[in-house]
Amino acid sequence: MSHRMTALDAQHALYAKTPWHRLGNVGPIDWEKARDAFDWCEVEKAPVYIEHLGDKQMLLDRNVLKMVNYPFAYAEISDRYQPVQHRFMADDLTGLLIDTGLVEHIQSVGTYDNGAVGYVSLKFKDDIVIPGWSKVESMFNIGNGHDRKVPLIATQSATAVVCANTFKWNILDKDAVFKFKKMGDPQGLMHEAVQALCDGYERNVEYAKQIERMANEEYVDEQWDQLVVQLIGPGPEEPWWKSTKQSPQGYFNQLTRYRNTKSELNRRFRRDEDIAGVRHTKWGALMAVQAWEQKDKTVKGVKSNLERTRRHQANVMFGKLPVTEKAAKILVAN
Repeated sequence: MSHRMTALDAQHALYAKTPWHRLGNVGPIDWEKARDAFDWCEVEKAPVYIEHLGDKQMLLDRNVLKMVNYPFAYAEISDRYQPVQHRFMADDLTGLLIDTGLVEHIQSVGTYDNGAVGYVSLKFKDDIVIPGWSKVESMFNIGNGHDRKVPLIATQSATAVVCANTFKWNILDKDAVFKFKKMGDPQGLMHEAVQALCDGYERNVEYAKQIERMANEEYVDEQWDQLVVQLIGPGPEEPWWKSTKQSPQGYFNQLTRYRNTKSELNRRFRRDEDIAGVRHTKWGALMAVQAWEQKDKTVKGVKSNLERTRRHQANVMFGKLPVTEKAAKILVAN
Protein backbone atom coordinates (compact mmCIF):
# COMPACT_ATOMS: atom_id res chain seq x y z
CA MET A 1 0.00 0.00 0.00
CA SER A 2 1.28 3.49 -0.86
CA HIS A 3 1.78 5.92 2.01
CA ARG A 4 1.30 9.68 1.72
CA MET A 5 1.80 12.83 3.71
CA THR A 6 -1.59 14.35 4.55
CA ALA A 7 -2.29 17.95 5.48
CA LEU A 8 -2.34 16.89 9.16
CA ASP A 9 1.06 15.21 8.79
CA ALA A 10 2.50 18.30 7.06
CA GLN A 11 1.17 20.52 9.84
CA HIS A 12 3.36 18.71 12.39
CA ALA A 13 6.39 17.74 10.26
CA LEU A 14 9.79 19.22 11.15
CA TYR A 15 12.67 19.89 8.73
CA ALA A 16 16.14 21.22 9.49
CA LYS A 17 16.29 22.82 6.02
CA THR A 18 13.59 23.78 3.54
CA PRO A 19 12.71 20.49 1.79
CA TRP A 20 12.17 20.15 -1.94
CA HIS A 21 8.41 19.81 -1.43
CA ARG A 22 8.26 22.96 0.80
CA LEU A 23 5.90 21.35 3.31
CA GLY A 24 6.18 21.25 7.10
CA ASN A 25 7.95 23.49 9.62
CA VAL A 26 11.57 24.52 9.01
CA GLY A 27 14.20 25.16 11.68
CA PRO A 28 16.92 23.47 13.77
CA ILE A 29 15.79 20.20 15.35
CA ASP A 30 17.37 19.20 18.65
CA TRP A 31 16.78 15.93 20.44
CA GLU A 32 14.10 17.31 22.78
CA LYS A 33 12.18 18.86 19.91
CA ALA A 34 12.30 15.60 17.97
CA ARG A 35 11.15 13.66 21.02
CA ASP A 36 8.12 15.91 21.57
CA ALA A 37 7.18 16.04 17.87
CA PHE A 38 5.15 12.83 18.13
CA ASP A 39 3.00 13.81 21.10
CA TRP A 40 0.11 14.76 18.80
CA CYS A 41 -0.14 11.24 17.35
CA GLU A 42 0.03 9.09 20.49
CA VAL A 43 -2.16 5.98 20.23
CA GLU A 44 -4.08 3.79 22.62
CA LYS A 45 -6.01 0.53 22.51
CA ALA A 46 -9.74 0.85 22.09
CA PRO A 47 -12.26 -2.03 22.17
CA VAL A 48 -14.40 -2.81 19.15
CA TYR A 49 -18.18 -2.53 19.62
CA ILE A 50 -21.02 -3.69 17.40
CA GLU A 51 -24.71 -3.01 17.52
CA HIS A 52 -26.71 -6.23 17.81
CA LEU A 53 -30.49 -6.37 18.17
CA GLY A 54 -30.51 -2.78 19.36
CA ASP A 55 -27.79 -3.33 21.97
CA LYS A 56 -24.17 -2.12 21.87
CA GLN A 57 -21.87 -5.07 22.58
CA MET A 58 -18.10 -5.27 22.93
CA LEU A 59 -16.26 -7.94 20.93
CA LEU A 60 -13.94 -10.04 23.06
CA ASP A 61 -10.19 -9.81 22.27
CA ARG A 62 -10.88 -7.31 19.46
CA ASN A 63 -9.29 -3.87 19.65
CA VAL A 64 -8.12 -1.11 17.36
CA LEU A 65 -5.23 1.31 17.72
CA LYS A 66 -6.78 4.79 17.86
CA MET A 67 -5.26 8.21 18.21
CA VAL A 68 -5.69 9.93 21.55
CA ASN A 69 -6.05 13.46 20.17
CA TYR A 70 -7.69 12.97 16.75
CA PRO A 71 -10.56 10.78 15.43
CA PHE A 72 -8.42 8.28 13.51
CA ALA A 73 -8.07 4.54 14.04
CA TYR A 74 -5.51 2.19 12.54
CA ALA A 75 -4.95 -1.57 12.70
CA GLU A 76 -7.14 -4.05 14.49
CA ILE A 77 -5.15 -5.75 17.26
CA SER A 78 -5.57 -8.40 19.93
CA ASP A 79 -5.38 -7.92 23.71
CA ARG A 80 -1.80 -9.25 23.63
CA TYR A 81 -0.50 -6.63 21.18
CA GLN A 82 1.79 -4.01 22.72
CA PRO A 83 1.87 -0.79 20.68
CA VAL A 84 5.17 1.04 20.21
CA GLN A 85 4.67 4.80 20.27
CA HIS A 86 6.48 6.83 17.60
CA ARG A 87 8.08 8.79 20.45
CA PHE A 88 10.23 5.72 21.15
CA MET A 89 12.22 6.40 17.96
CA ALA A 90 13.28 9.85 19.17
CA ASP A 91 13.23 9.28 22.91
CA ASP A 92 15.33 6.12 22.99
CA LEU A 93 16.99 5.60 19.59
CA THR A 94 17.84 9.01 18.14
CA GLY A 95 20.01 10.25 21.01
CA LEU A 96 21.90 6.98 21.03
CA LEU A 97 22.56 7.14 17.28
CA ILE A 98 23.69 10.77 17.43
CA ASP A 99 26.24 9.77 20.08
CA THR A 100 27.98 7.46 17.59
CA GLY A 101 29.58 10.53 16.00
CA LEU A 102 28.44 9.50 12.50
CA VAL A 103 25.42 11.81 12.39
CA GLU A 104 25.66 15.50 11.50
CA HIS A 105 22.16 16.48 12.64
CA ILE A 106 18.50 15.48 12.72
CA GLN A 107 17.26 16.20 9.20
CA SER A 108 13.52 15.70 9.62
CA VAL A 109 10.83 14.28 11.89
CA GLY A 110 7.34 13.49 10.70
CA THR A 111 4.53 11.11 9.87
CA TYR A 112 2.43 9.76 7.01
CA ASP A 113 -1.21 8.69 6.70
CA ASN A 114 -2.47 10.96 9.51
CA GLY A 115 0.10 9.76 12.01
CA ALA A 116 -0.08 6.06 11.17
CA VAL A 117 3.59 5.88 10.14
CA GLY A 118 6.25 7.94 11.91
CA TYR A 119 9.89 8.54 11.04
CA VAL A 120 13.07 10.28 12.16
CA SER A 121 15.65 11.08 9.46
CA LEU A 122 19.31 11.56 10.43
CA LYS A 123 21.87 13.10 8.08
CA PHE A 124 25.24 11.35 7.84
CA LYS A 125 28.30 13.56 8.31
CA ASP A 126 30.05 13.04 5.01
CA ASP A 127 28.38 14.12 1.75
CA ILE A 128 29.17 12.50 -1.59
CA VAL A 129 30.63 15.22 -3.84
CA ILE A 130 30.45 14.85 -7.62
CA PRO A 131 32.85 17.45 -9.11
CA GLY A 132 31.25 19.76 -11.65
CA TRP A 133 27.72 18.79 -10.69
CA SER A 134 26.51 18.60 -7.11
CA LYS A 135 26.72 16.76 -3.84
CA VAL A 136 24.58 13.90 -2.58
CA GLU A 137 23.44 14.00 1.05
CA SER A 138 22.83 10.61 2.64
CA MET A 139 20.14 9.99 5.26
CA PHE A 140 19.49 7.22 7.79
CA ASN A 141 15.75 6.90 8.46
CA ILE A 142 14.04 5.14 11.37
CA GLY A 143 10.37 4.34 10.83
CA ASN A 144 7.55 2.88 12.91
CA GLY A 145 4.00 2.01 11.88
CA HIS A 146 0.74 1.83 13.81
CA ASP A 147 -0.94 0.31 10.75
CA ARG A 148 1.03 -2.95 11.24
CA LYS A 149 2.22 -2.67 7.63
CA VAL A 150 5.46 -0.87 8.51
CA PRO A 151 7.45 -2.55 11.29
CA LEU A 152 10.09 -0.75 13.32
CA ILE A 153 12.45 -0.31 10.40
CA ALA A 154 15.50 1.58 9.16
CA THR A 155 16.11 2.68 5.57
CA GLN A 156 18.69 4.78 3.76
CA SER A 157 17.76 7.57 1.34
CA ALA A 158 19.58 10.41 -0.37
CA THR A 159 19.12 13.83 -1.91
CA ALA A 160 20.97 15.19 -4.93
CA VAL A 161 21.21 18.83 -3.85
CA VAL A 162 21.34 20.60 -7.22
CA CYS A 163 18.13 19.05 -8.58
CA ALA A 164 16.35 18.08 -5.33
CA ASN A 165 16.07 14.49 -6.57
CA THR A 166 15.30 12.24 -3.63
CA PHE A 167 15.77 8.49 -3.89
CA LYS A 168 16.32 5.31 -1.92
CA TRP A 169 19.82 3.91 -1.62
CA ASN A 170 18.51 0.41 -2.17
CA ILE A 171 18.17 1.27 -5.86
CA LEU A 172 21.93 0.65 -5.78
CA ASP A 173 22.00 -1.84 -2.92
CA LYS A 174 19.14 -4.19 -2.09
CA ASP A 175 20.45 -4.55 1.49
CA ALA A 176 20.02 -0.89 2.46
CA VAL A 177 16.92 -1.69 4.54
CA PHE A 178 16.91 -3.07 8.08
CA LYS A 179 14.02 -4.46 10.09
CA PHE A 180 14.46 -4.51 13.85
CA LYS A 181 13.30 -7.78 15.36
CA LYS A 182 14.08 -7.58 19.09
CA MET A 183 10.96 -5.79 20.26
CA GLY A 184 10.94 -7.77 23.50
CA ASP A 185 14.57 -6.93 24.22
CA PRO A 186 15.14 -3.13 24.46
CA GLN A 187 18.87 -3.45 25.11
CA GLY A 188 19.27 -5.77 22.14
CA LEU A 189 17.24 -3.35 20.00
CA MET A 190 19.54 -0.48 20.93
CA HIS A 191 22.59 -2.52 19.94
CA GLU A 192 20.91 -3.52 16.67
CA ALA A 193 20.06 0.11 15.85
CA VAL A 194 23.64 1.27 16.39
CA GLN A 195 24.98 -1.61 14.30
CA ALA A 196 22.54 -0.76 11.50
CA LEU A 197 23.68 2.86 11.54
CA CYS A 198 27.37 1.87 11.44
CA ASP A 199 26.69 -0.56 8.59
CA GLY A 200 24.82 2.19 6.77
CA TYR A 201 27.76 4.56 7.15
CA GLU A 202 30.12 1.96 5.71
CA ARG A 203 27.71 1.48 2.80
CA ASN A 204 27.81 5.23 2.24
CA VAL A 205 31.52 4.94 1.42
CA GLU A 206 30.77 2.26 -1.17
CA TYR A 207 27.91 4.32 -2.63
CA ALA A 208 30.33 7.23 -3.11
CA LYS A 209 32.68 5.01 -5.11
CA GLN A 210 29.83 3.63 -7.20
CA ILE A 211 28.41 7.07 -7.97
CA GLU A 212 31.87 8.30 -8.96
CA ARG A 213 32.23 5.37 -11.36
CA MET A 214 28.79 5.97 -12.88
CA ALA A 215 29.41 9.74 -13.19
CA ASN A 216 32.64 9.09 -15.10
CA GLU A 217 31.22 6.43 -17.45
CA GLU A 218 29.91 7.77 -20.76
CA TYR A 219 26.32 6.99 -21.72
CA VAL A 220 25.46 8.06 -25.27
CA ASP A 221 22.08 8.78 -26.90
CA GLU A 222 21.85 5.33 -28.50
CA GLN A 223 22.27 3.64 -25.10
CA TRP A 224 19.65 5.94 -23.60
CA ASP A 225 17.17 5.07 -26.36
CA GLN A 226 17.66 1.38 -25.59
CA LEU A 227 17.18 2.01 -21.86
CA VAL A 228 13.91 3.84 -22.47
CA VAL A 229 12.55 0.85 -24.41
CA GLN A 230 13.62 -1.46 -21.58
CA LEU A 231 11.81 0.72 -19.06
CA ILE A 232 8.52 1.50 -20.83
CA GLY A 233 8.44 -1.01 -23.68
CA PRO A 234 8.48 -0.53 -27.47
CA GLY A 235 5.03 1.04 -27.62
CA PRO A 236 1.66 -0.29 -28.81
CA GLU A 237 1.59 -2.55 -31.84
CA GLU A 238 0.54 -0.72 -34.99
CA PRO A 239 -1.74 -3.31 -36.71
CA TRP A 240 -4.63 -2.65 -34.30
CA TRP A 241 -7.07 -3.44 -37.09
CA LYS A 242 -6.00 -7.10 -36.88
CA SER A 243 -7.01 -7.32 -33.22
CA THR A 244 -10.48 -7.76 -31.82
CA LYS A 245 -9.31 -6.68 -28.37
CA GLN A 246 -8.65 -3.01 -29.12
CA SER A 247 -10.63 -0.29 -30.88
CA PRO A 248 -8.96 2.27 -33.16
CA GLN A 249 -9.55 4.96 -30.54
CA GLY A 250 -8.05 2.74 -27.85
CA TYR A 251 -4.93 2.25 -29.93
CA PHE A 252 -4.45 5.98 -30.58
CA ASN A 253 -5.02 6.80 -26.88
CA GLN A 254 -2.38 4.25 -25.91
CA LEU A 255 0.01 5.57 -28.58
CA THR A 256 -0.41 9.15 -27.33
CA ARG A 257 0.30 8.15 -23.72
CA TYR A 258 3.39 6.22 -24.82
CA ARG A 259 4.74 9.10 -26.91
CA ASN A 260 4.16 11.57 -24.07
CA THR A 261 6.01 9.35 -21.60
CA LYS A 262 8.91 8.82 -23.99
CA SER A 263 9.09 12.56 -24.66
CA GLU A 264 9.15 13.37 -20.93
CA LEU A 265 11.96 10.88 -20.31
CA ASN A 266 13.99 12.19 -23.26
CA ARG A 267 13.55 15.77 -22.04
CA ARG A 268 14.93 14.83 -18.63
CA PHE A 269 18.01 13.14 -20.15
CA ARG A 270 18.76 15.53 -23.02
CA ARG A 271 17.58 18.97 -21.88
CA ASP A 272 17.10 19.07 -18.10
CA GLU A 273 19.57 21.67 -16.79
CA ASP A 274 19.60 20.01 -13.36
CA ILE A 275 21.73 17.16 -14.71
CA ALA A 276 23.87 19.26 -17.05
CA GLY A 277 27.04 18.41 -15.11
CA VAL A 278 26.51 14.66 -15.51
CA ARG A 279 24.64 14.55 -18.81
CA HIS A 280 25.57 11.61 -21.07
CA THR A 281 26.87 9.58 -18.13
CA LYS A 282 25.32 6.57 -16.40
CA TRP A 283 24.66 8.64 -13.28
CA GLY A 284 23.00 11.32 -15.40
CA ALA A 285 20.78 8.65 -16.97
CA LEU A 286 19.74 7.37 -13.55
CA MET A 287 19.01 10.89 -12.29
CA ALA A 288 16.94 11.57 -15.43
CA VAL A 289 14.78 8.49 -14.80
CA GLN A 290 14.50 9.32 -11.12
CA ALA A 291 13.48 12.94 -11.83
CA TRP A 292 10.82 11.73 -14.29
CA GLU A 293 9.37 9.26 -11.79
CA GLN A 294 9.44 11.85 -9.01
CA LYS A 295 8.14 14.86 -10.94
CA ASP A 296 6.52 13.83 -14.24
CA LYS A 297 5.15 10.28 -14.17
CA THR A 298 1.37 10.00 -14.24
CA VAL A 299 0.19 8.38 -11.01
CA LYS A 300 -3.28 6.87 -10.76
CA GLY A 301 -5.48 8.79 -8.34
CA VAL A 302 -3.08 11.74 -8.10
CA LYS A 303 -4.54 14.93 -9.56
CA SER A 304 -2.19 17.64 -8.24
CA ASN A 305 1.52 18.31 -7.79
CA LEU A 306 0.94 18.60 -4.05
CA GLU A 307 -0.50 15.09 -3.89
CA ARG A 308 2.36 13.79 -6.06
CA THR A 309 4.84 15.40 -3.68
CA ARG A 310 3.23 13.78 -0.65
CA ARG A 311 3.21 10.33 -2.27
CA HIS A 312 6.83 10.54 -3.42
CA GLN A 313 8.07 11.73 -0.03
CA ALA A 314 6.58 8.63 1.58
CA ASN A 315 7.71 6.22 -1.16
CA VAL A 316 11.34 7.29 -0.77
CA MET A 317 11.36 5.96 2.79
CA PHE A 318 8.83 3.15 2.91
CA GLY A 319 7.41 2.55 -0.58
CA LYS A 320 8.64 1.67 -4.06
CA LEU A 321 10.10 3.57 -6.99
CA PRO A 322 9.81 0.75 -9.54
CA VAL A 323 11.05 2.51 -12.70
CA THR A 324 14.08 4.03 -10.97
CA GLU A 325 14.91 0.69 -9.35
CA LYS A 326 14.68 -1.09 -12.72
CA ALA A 327 16.90 1.53 -14.36
CA ALA A 328 19.48 1.20 -11.58
CA LYS A 329 19.65 -2.56 -12.03
CA ILE A 330 20.25 -2.16 -15.77
CA LEU A 331 22.83 0.64 -15.40
CA VAL A 332 24.77 -1.02 -12.59
CA ALA A 333 24.83 -4.42 -14.31
CA ASN A 334 26.03 -3.13 -17.70
